[in-house]
Amino acid sequence: MVKIAKFLAYSIFFILALMYFTPKVALYYFAETQLKPYGVIMTDESVSDNGFTFGIKDAVVTFKAIESATVKDTNIALFGLYNKVKLKDITLASTAASFVPTDVKNVDISYSIFNPLNIIAVSEGGFGEAKVEVNLLDRKLYLKLEPSKVMNKKYRNTLRNLKKSKDGGYEYAKTF
Repeated sequence: MVKIAKFLAYSIFFILALMYFTPKVALYYFAETQLKPYGVIMTDESVSDNGFTFGIKDAVVTFKAIESATVKDTNIALFGLYNKVKLKDITLASTAASFVPTDVKNVDISYSIFNPLNIIAVSEGGFGEAKVEVNLLDRKLYLKLEPSKVMNKKYRNTLRNLKKSKDGGYEYAKTF
C-alpha cells in the first residue's frame, strides 16, 4: 500500500513539475508562427509565465491585414484534463460597430477531457450574454444569445440573421 502511495505521489509531483517548468512563452511564440499563414497576427503584446498559467496583456489581433480587436488581458490555463482560456476587456475594431457593440467584457473558453467532443465558450458584453458550443465530431457551431437592450434597440438587422427562440433569446447553428 505504501509503494502505491509513493508511486502516485511521485507521479503527481512529476506532472505538476512538468506543467510548471514547461516553456510557455516559447510555445506561445511557436503557436504565433503557426497562425501566421492563416492571416492571424498578434502584436504589441506582453507575455508572462505565471507558473501554472500563462498571461498575455494588451494584444492587438490582426486578421488578414485588418486590425480586428484589442484584448487587454488573457489568461491561459492548460492542465490536460481541463483547459481554460479567459479573455477580458476586448474592444472590437470600429468596422464591426455597424453589426454589434464593440465592447466585450469577458470570454471564457473551456475544454475538458470529460467532454472531449465539445468546446464551450461563454461571453458577456455590450451585446448581452452568449454561449457558444462547438462540436468537433459533427463540426457544428451552436450560439445562444440573450441580447442586451442596446442590441435589441440598435442592432435589429444583426438579430434578424438569428433565429428567435421560445424563451426570448436568439439562436444560431452552423455546420462548418
